[in-house]
Formats: sequence, structure tokens, C-alpha cells
Amino acid sequence: MTSVRLRAVGDVLLWMRNGKRPFALVQHELQQKDLLFGNLETVLSESGTESKKRWVNTTPPEAGEYLREAGFDILSVANNHTLDMGREGLEKTLEELEGRGIAYVGGGRGDERPQGLIVERNGIRFGFLAYTTGRFRSPPGVTVAKLKKKSVIEDIRALKEHTDHVVVSLHWGIENTYYPSPDQVRLAHAFIDNGATLILGHHSHTIQGLEQYKDGLIAYSLGNFQFDTEIFKEQINTSMILSVDFDRHGIRDYTTIPCVINSDFQPGVAEGQTRELVERWIAKCSERVRNGNVTRRWWFEQIGADYLEYNLESYRYRIRQHGLAPLVECGVWLFTPFCLNCYAGLIRKRLRERGTGGQT
Repeated sequence: MTSVRLRAVGDVLLWMRNGKRPFALVQHELQQKDLLFGNLETVLSESGTESKKRWVNTTPPEAGEYLREAGFDILSVANNHTLDMGREGLEKTLEELEGRGIAYVGGGRGDERPQGLIVERNGIRFGFLAYTTGRFRSPPGVTVAKLKKKSVIEDIRALKEHTDHVVVSLHWGIENTYYPSPDQVRLAHAFIDNGATLILGHHSHTIQGLEQYKDGLIAYSLGNFQFDTEIFKEQINTSMILSVDFDRHGIRDYTTIPCVINSDFQPGVAEGQTRELVERWIAKCSERVRNGNVTRRWWFEQIGADYLEYNLESYRYRIRQHGLAPLVECGVWLFTPFCLNCYAGLIRKRLRERGTGGQT
């Protein structure tokens, strides 16, 4: 029976160190595919209106050539860095991708919601959609797709009428966390229930679990792929390539290829003990999700400290740079329901650790 192999990776930054080509160590794996998908976590422009945020991701436009050489067919531009250089930066990024024959989803020109992309390989038709969370407003003339449940379900159903499989890319969740929230799990299930076959998550900068749900597959986070890992406190340098084989009726098989990111920001296939460690970690995360053990209380206990610390550091930077406006924003943020749940989770975790002598 005819089949199609889709390979997917997480966040791609295209920053380089010591002149090392970004995908040189993993090129052979990326090209064993019929379709290659990734999340472009940078703007292919050095001009435009720079965002007032802690991390602004920009890359020289010519770096887009590395994407073509690696064999990327489709990239998501629906993420929290797509508008780092405003409208001009996004338009330049789209031009660079178009000029290299690389399709994109999750953003585009115009003020209407971005349309899905239909791609055919070996007689099998795939529909691709991409969305991002985050507080932002698309400037006039360009649009980035926001993750809103009702709209996504409408898009999935509409695209499913014209395709065999719908693939949904989601830039979502909380950074530096190892498990999806219960809300994310429910949302992913809803998208599968309404016609999606594959969910590809990213944004947490970590590998999270995979779940087979009904006839679909959910990768809650593929993690960083080609990235500067030194900007993170724990320097998380593990990654993976997800390889999924489809036939016209569904997913025939899938596998994960453990990877590790070196000090030159290059991903490479993990070997030996490192490969085993990554495989065990993926299995551990997946088992907890599949067994329904990611409860709301437990999840806030796990993410509370890191979430608060990471965001407070971001606010401190923005307050030093931009003064009153981010200070007021921080004050409001500290009393949001999400932060209040983080405080409660942090307190519960500390009390339990005291009661067990630090053993949890």
C-alpha cells in the first residue's frame, strides 16, 4: 500500500557558532522523508520594528538557505517570535521562504485568518494548520494564527473535507516544563475528535510525551531542535526527530529519533548511553500522560517555581529597559489566576518536601 513518511522537528533558530552549518550533523536523517516539517523560531530579517521583549530572535535572511539545504518542505511561522521585527520582519521572512520553495503555515499577508495548506505526496493529501498562544496583536497587513479552540476545530473540519489527514502544529504550553497541562491534553483530544490525525507541539523548549489517542497521535512538545541552549538555566540540549508513516487510512507506524544539541547549536543523532537516556525520558513522560496522571494540582506543583522565576526575570529585564509600562503589567500579572495557582502549587510542594525530608 502507498505510504508517506513525515518527519517533524521542533524549534529552529538558525543561529550559528564557529561557522558550523546548522544541520550538517543530522542531514542524513532529515532527508529520509517525503515531507519535512519544523517550527521556524526566528525572523529572517534584520530590519523592522523591534519588539520590546526579553528575547528578540532575528537571523540574517541568507540563513534561510540552510533550511532549503536541509530539505524542509513546510515550516510553521505561528509562534511568539514571528513578529519580533513587526510587519516588515514577517513579510521579509515569508519572501525568503517563498524564494526557496519552502511552504509555510500559521501566518501570512492580509488581515484574514491564515488558511490551511494542502500538500499531496504519493497520492495522499495532507492538510497543515498552525497556531500559537500568546498575548499579541497582528499589525495591519499581516496575520499570525492564534490558538482558539472553536476556530481551530472549524479549520480542521473544513480542511478534512479535502484531505486524507490533517496535521496541526501548536506553539503552546509553558516554557521550561516537562509535561503538558491537563488543559493541553483535553484540547489535543478535542482536535483529534474533530478530524486531526497528528498534533505537533512545541514552545516549551523541552521534550514532552507522546500519546496515541483514538486514531491519532499527539506529540505534546518536540523540544528545541537547532537552538542556542545556553540561554536556558538548565541548558537543556536533548531533542528528537519524530518520524510518522501514513497510508491513506491513517498512521501505520511512528518512531522517535533521539538527538542532542552540541555547543555549536547543531543537532545530531544521539548514540550510546545518551540515546538510551533520551529514549527513557520520552517513555517516562509519555507514560504519565497516557495514564492520566498529569492532574491539575500535580502539574502546578511541578511548574510553579520555574514559571514564576523565568517570567520575573523577563519582567525585570523589560522594566530596566522600558520603565513604567512593563512594571504595571508585571503587577497585574502577579495576581492573575494562573500565578495564584502557581503560588499554591509551590506551597504544597514545599510543605510536602519538608514532611518527607526533601524526598518526593
